[in-house]
Amino acid sequence: MDAQFNNPNNGSENNPNNDNPQAENGVLNRKQASLNENEKYSNQQAAQVNQSNPQTSFAGDTAYNNGQTGYADQKYAAQKTENQTQTIFASNENFNNPQAGYADQKYAAQETQSHEENSFASNENYNYQQAGYVDQKYVSFLPYGFTPKTFEEKKGIRKAALIIGLSVLILMGVSFFWATAYFFVMGRLGIDYNRALEIVSDPAVMQVVQIIISTLMFSVPFIIVFKANHINISETVPLGKPKKGNRLAMFFIGLSLCAFANIANSYAGYFFSSFGINYNVDYGENPSGIFGFLLSFLATAVVPAFMEEFACRGLIMGILRKYGDGFAVLMTAVVFGLMHGNFDQMPFAFMVGLALGYIVVQTNSLWIAVAVHGTNNFVSVAFTYLLSPLSADIQNLIYSLYLMAALGIGIAAAAVSGKKILSFSPETTESSFSKKCKWFISSPVIIIFAVVCVLQSLLYFS
Repeated sequence: MDAQFNNPNNGSENNPNNDNPQAENGVLNRKQASLNENEKYSNQQAAQVNQSNPQTSFAGDTAYNNGQTGYADQKYAAQKTENQTQTIFASNENFNNPQAGYADQKYAAQETQSHEENSFASNENYNYQQAGYVDQKYVSFLPYGFTPKTFEEKKGIRKAALIIGLSVLILMGVSFFWATAYFFVMGRLGIDYNRALEIVSDPAVMQVVQIIISTLMFSVPFIIVFKANHINISETVPLGKPKKGNRLAMFFIGLSLCAFANIANSYAGYFFSSFGINYNVDYGENPSGIFGFLLSFLATAVVPAFMEEFACRGLIMGILRKYGDGFAVLMTAVVFGLMHGNFDQMPFAFMVGLALGYIVVQTNSLWIAVAVHGTNNFVSVAFTYLLSPLSADIQNLIYSLYLMAALGIGIAAAAVSGKKILSFSPETTESSFSKKCKWFISSPVIIIFAVVCVLQSLLYFS
């Protein structure tokens, strides 16, 4: 038995301790195949987990960049990521790189959340310019009933009303200030109030004072306020040559409109007198002689024509014309009428203001309006000096004939010129005419100005 066990040639196939290399290799191959199957199964499970979880971070996942994970095409991965709100940075080429510093999935999520508010800015469909908004940074609040353009028009008209109102209030302040300063200076010089009043009441002195005060009133306040609001005066006031073709016609039409205003104002005075309403404005006496005539000519015809047109049809109407010519002419005429400070001149000044504003719009120049204004006032001064020896009835008759002649010539000039001078340019504003007038007149500073002018006018009732 012992000899049989130790014999290497006996029972070689049934001996368990047989050291056969082929058998050992077969076992190892089967084990290796089993391990490969297990590893392949694990990889398939990992790929399925990564594919089924859209929120899995691929910042530190090396398997994402491996073609065996099923995401070999990075474009497809970027398209899937684009649809996820919390992975808005997936299109960043550095984000797919494990070396980009985004290994921590929590940090990447926080970074994404902090930029959610900026996601609209990068959206090409969220374009303000396509919506009609020029400024892409801000969306202005619009009150109910307004469009962006009408709201801007209201703000512009309100600002213009503020500028105009401050200018005319300062104008009235200059008139009050000079009187106070005059009597104060005369008192310091030892001249009492009665004597100081007698000096300034002299007709020649009064005309000189009127020339100085009118020049200051209609220049300094307007220049200061307009310059303070960064308004270019040379561009606002139309100082160019009048348009060719209608210069003479517009001059005669302007004179006829002034004549019509004189006639209407006279009949209004007769109407109120018939009810016992007497309204007396003391304009003072005219200085005598040639020197007196020249002073009156300068104080009544020359200075007002230049200074009032510069301030009213130049600056005031100039900043309002962007909102429509008709609107600018009407509102300027209202201000022009009120600033005269008495009911005797207010209606006349309002109607003349309409005529002069119409002339400036039609000629696109201030000079025809200056000529009409000066001529109308000159006729009044000339008739006062030339007709003074005549009786009142003769004076009224001659003046009435002049008014009728001027009215007829103006009508003829309008008929010859045709319809082209009887209309304004089309308006480019969206706001209605009535709303624009309401926004201007309801401005607080314009209301204050109007109240002061009306209260001042009430002082002349007797």
